[in-house]
Amino acid sequence: MRRFLFILSVFFCISLTACAAPAEPDAGARLAALNVGKGDCLLLMLGDNAYLIDSGYDYTWNLLREALTQYGVSRLNGVFLTHCDKDHAGGLLPLAQSDIAVDAWYAAAIYYDVKPGEHPMELAAAERGDTVRYLNAGDALSLGADASLRVVGPLTCNTENENNNSLVFYVDTAEGTLLFTGDMKLDEEYELLQAGLITAADLLKVPFHGDNTASSQAFVEAVNPQIALISTSSIQEPDTPASSVLKRYGKAGAGVIVTQEYPRGVELTLRGGKISAEEIVWDLPDYSRYVTAAIDRSDDLLILRSGSDQDISLAGWIVFSTRGEECVTLPADAVLPANGVFTLGTRATDGDADLRADIKRLWHKSKFDRCVVFDASGGVAAVTDNGIAE
Repeated sequence: MRRFLFILSVFFCISLTACAAPAEPDAGARLAALNVGKGDCLLLMLGDNAYLIDSGYDYTWNLLREALTQYGVSRLNGVFLTHCDKDHAGGLLPLAQSDIAVDAWYAAAIYYDVKPGEHPMELAAAERGDTVRYLNAGDALSLGADASLRVVGPLTCNTENENNNSLVFYVDTAEGTLLFTGDMKLDEEYELLQAGLITAADLLKVPFHGDNTASSQAFVEAVNPQIALISTSSIQEPDTPASSVLKRYGKAGAGVIVTQEYPRGVELTLRGGKISAEEIVWDLPDYSRYVTAAIDRSDDLLILRSGSDQDISLAGWIVFSTRGEECVTLPADAVLPANGVFTLGTRATDGDADLRADIKRLWHKSKFDRCVVFDASGGVAAVTDNGIAE
């Protein structure tokens, strides 16, 4: 049973059934928060319209692609990037290289410490021959007949921390109001509060992964959300969600939902003034039941073993090294044989390997390194490490 924090009169409808069907006419405003670790990847569905707010990492693209498939989304009416950090922007280029139609690309007009020609949204849009629409505080967009978006921040350029240049905006719908905050920290919070731009919202995407350098008492009181959604991974960022932040939202009467509690993510629905939550569950193979992984550090080799009596296609699977942040996508002809072994090497591998990635090394020789193997739908198939103490 997934743990929830129930506070006061917040209404939850928890189900372990699949919640990825296309929207019905009275489906309300739906937000799918995908579990991309300590990152943001949010799919907002308003009737027939769909919007992506941040895109996770490059190595979590399979999960985003699967979500779009499962929700029947072949066209995104808009893609929004709150800021340029890789845990928000990593999926943009794979998205642009996919067959998903994108009507418009949006990013904050204020940003810092991005080299000319390297803005991730510009690179993604350029793949399609498109341009980026840059948003400023005070801008407004129509998201359909009954929904609109209003930008409140950033107001000024912060040259010390790019998180404080996060795009902050409200989405107002007939069902309720959502507030998206990117990785805004206390400095940007304070500036927006002083300007009187932070007002109440039913559903809040909590700033900066629930870190204690955001979500001030004044901010929490001003927003006063029914639901506080935190996108994070305590493995990647042990200080999140901070206990002080959880306590603050709890005292304000908010129900707190953390994406890391759900393998794929969680869907939140605003309908008739109430919010319901369902775990995202798809009818897909769970390869973690059959596949294990091990690292031969001395030969820079990854060994995948199968306990299944059938061959497993590894096409599109992603192997990720947390230390070096190397990401290897396995080719269409890669196969893990029934009850057999598949090996992945690099240029540093001396022994035999079924496949050699054209990179210098994949695993660190002297520091802790974790391996995460993602299947083609973004599920975690196997996790291991290089055997060095963390």
